[in-house]
Amino acid sequence: MRAFAELLDRLVLTPQRNGKLRLLIDHFRTAPDPDRGVALAAITRDLELQSVKPAMLRALIGERTDPTLFAYSYDYVGDLAETISLIWPGPSETAPGADLPLGIVVHELQNASRREGPMLVAGWLDVLGISERYALLKLVTGGLRVGVSARLAKQALADFGGVDVVEIEELWHGQSPPYEALFAWLEGRGEKPAATAAAPFRPVMLATALDEAEIPSLDASAFTAEWKWDGIRVQAVAENGLRRLYSRTGDDISGAFPDILEAMDFEGAIDGELLVGHHGETGIETATFSDLQQRLNRKTVSAKQLRDYPAFVRAYDLLQEGNQQTGTDLR
Repeated sequence: MRAFAELLDRLVLTPQRNGKLRLLIDHFRTAPDPDRGVALAAITRDLELQSVKPAMLRALIGERTDPTLFAYSYDYVGDLAETISLIWPGPSETAPGADLPLGIVVHELQNASRREGPMLVAGWLDVLGISERYALLKLVTGGLRVGVSARLAKQALADFGGVDVVEIEELWHGQSPPYEALFAWLEGRGEKPAATAAAPFRPVMLATALDEAEIPSLDASAFTAEWKWDGIRVQAVAENGLRRLYSRTGDDISGAFPDILEAMDFEGAIDGELLVGHHGETGIETATFSDLQQRLNRKTVSAKQLRDYPAFVRAYDLLQEGNQQTGTDLR
């Protein structure tokens, strides 16, 4: 837990992209399995821990401190995990020999019941120092906001293993924490994992800037102009009965757009722009990006959000026709 806590602290205090990359790569090199894979899953928000919820943590701290003191402290600090880590009546630093392997912590929480989970956390908080307590609480609440996107974490993996980030993106949705086979391949100790994910994300070529001197040599008739729609780039993929909606960086955003999934009555992969609209005289009219934000970054959406902000995809290209086994890759 100490190495994970130090990684989080340094990521928060390092604003530069390259600095964050170096920190992640160093952690991948020095942390053992399964700890490094668990840390990666926590940072990319691919780690599921259901046995502890914020309300349970509030109940725990209520048993250890004066409720009024905690309320004032929380109001001042503004973050539940940070407040509990500071006010918990435990050591300021983790004693030698008392550190907890991150992989064991996650394994025990994943196998704990709702009754056992808070008891485990309380026992660990009693022996961990402030920094490690904070890391533990952020881990169990899923509130890791350290300025690292899933794309940046994948780039760090690619740099760590000396491969193209496209290879990581192609494999990602077929892997699961703690990614031991993936790390073995990147370190040259194992074969490259098979891309087994159904309805996978397909990395796309991003736009590249043109040098002004190149413009006169371009043939305008060879290009097609597209309006800059006020949405986000997505891939809608449907194969063998499975439907997925991905952001341009490969994040699965399907949970926030059940209306899109329901409308995907095809088999293949479409590249396009995700938009929301409103009901106008001529049907659904494109709404603003701020309206789209009402649907983004959510695991689920309410019936009211579905009704007020109906989503649709403006298709740009067909990447795959049919499934991977019998269809055609059109890229």
